Parts: sequence; structure tokens; C-alpha cells
Amino acid sequence: MSTEHDEPDPADAPAVEVTMPDGQVLRGRLYSRRQTETGWTYKVGLVLWQAQDPDRPEPGEYRAWVPADRAAAVPGADYSAVPTARLTVPGPPPPARSMRPPATRWVVEAERLPRSGGVQPTAVHRADCWAVTKGLEITTLAAARAAMARPGARGCIVCGTDMSLA
Repeated sequence: MSTEHDEPDPADAPAVEVTMPDGQVLRGRLYSRRQTETGWTYKVGLVLWQAQDPDRPEPGEYRAWVPADRAAAVPGADYSAVPTARLTVPGPPPPARSMRPPATRWVVEAERLPRSGGVQPTAVHRADCWAVTKGLEITTLAAARAAMARPGARGCIVCGTDMSLA
């Protein structure tokens, strides 16, 4: 894996277009790139105004890691000498929603609206959902799907019944 000592001098670092979080596109320098479990990140340098003394601002380079989709190649720039660190061993996969064991119990609750006191449509949760407050517990998939079929019923987005029982 490359270190900061392997980075090229600013004069040798190729130009790169960097899209800032607010949508501005600035031209900077590409110092290194590395592969992570979730994709690539690029270390870029951007020259911005710096001022220890507000009466004497000076240009200074700020370096930061940015996601690869926020950096674009500049036509004619040569990126072959940029230090590149690739993963040698793939890391664990990111946690997936589908890795949760299937539900075997559900809770059906009729929530009350806070101002009117009227009954809000049915909400269906997994029994182990932290968002459920109280309700009628059911133990069959058929009963949970029947509750979801009621007019205005909704599944919980926290525990995923909005997708698993739809």
C-alpha cells in the first residue's frame, strides 16, 4: 500500500476535476488513489485561500480524500504514475438487509393520531422491531399478510415489513 511519502510533488501530480458537495467543479491535483471495500477514493489537492492573518490571505493547498465519482479526468493528463493501492484481500461484504433471519412473529398495531384521537390505519411490524409500541401479536405469515391487505395498512420501514410483506 502506498504511503504519503510516495505521493508525487505538486508540480508532478496530474490535474483532476473535482465536484464539490455544492456542485461547484474545481481543478485540483491527484496525489494518490486507493481501493476500499466499497469502491475507490482519490486523494486530491485543491488550492484555496488561507489566512492566519485576515489582512494577508495567501493561497494554500488543502488535501482530502474524495469518492471516485466526485473526481473526473482532465483530457490530456497522464495518470499512469499516480500511486495506486489496491485491496489484496477482499474485505467482508457490506451488511445486507437480506442477511437478517426471516420473521416468525409479527405485531399488528392500530396507531392513534395525536391530535384527533381517531384511529390511524394498521401498521405491521416484525415482533423484534424497536419501533413497535404495542399491538396484537400474530404468529403466522398468512395472518401478517392479511393484516397488510386491510385498507390503508402499511408495513414498517424500520424492520422491513414494507418490503417483505408487500
